Amino acid sequence: MLITATGLGFLVSLLILMLDGVIPAFHPKMFLGVVICATLFFAILSMQEYKKLRIAELIIENQILHIQSAIIGAGVCGPDGASSTGGIEVFISCFGILLDSKIIKFNLDGIYLKGVEIGREYMCLIYGTKFSTQKTRILYMAPDSRELKRIVEKFRYETGVVPVITD
Repeated sequence: MLITATGLGFLVSLLILMLDGVIPAFHPKMFLGVVICATLFFAILSMQEYKKLRIAELIIENQILHIQSAIIGAGVCGPDGASSTGGIEVFISCFGILLDSKIIKFNLDGIYLKGVEIGREYMCLIYGTKFSTQKTRILYMAPDSRELKRIVEKFRYETGVVPVITD
């Protein structure tokens, strides 16, 4: 959609330049500035969305854990606490978390994964910069002990963070 708007803006700009002087009552300079500004705006938005798409692909390709239907909460880690935002599909990797269409990145752009806490019914990921820390709590049914060991080892190997297992 954004790429289409950018291309359309480019074509309209060319058309305005070609019609300059052909139609006497047409003042193309006034419209050309507006069209060029709108085209640049859509081009910038397109580049930002493309960057988000690349990060989402990176997260999915390097996933440590894929949860089909999870309940996400923000705030306090632990078995109680956070308000839920509904069941969604979650991908967790060494580069971030993909929550449906929302991206939480870490180990990129100065944001680092600082800790992982795994309980029976939740996983809490702690991440941030040197100056701030955020937590995302994902509610799900914990896997069996063999799968849990695989997840812990993958986190340790991929991110250098050893998850804390709580009961």
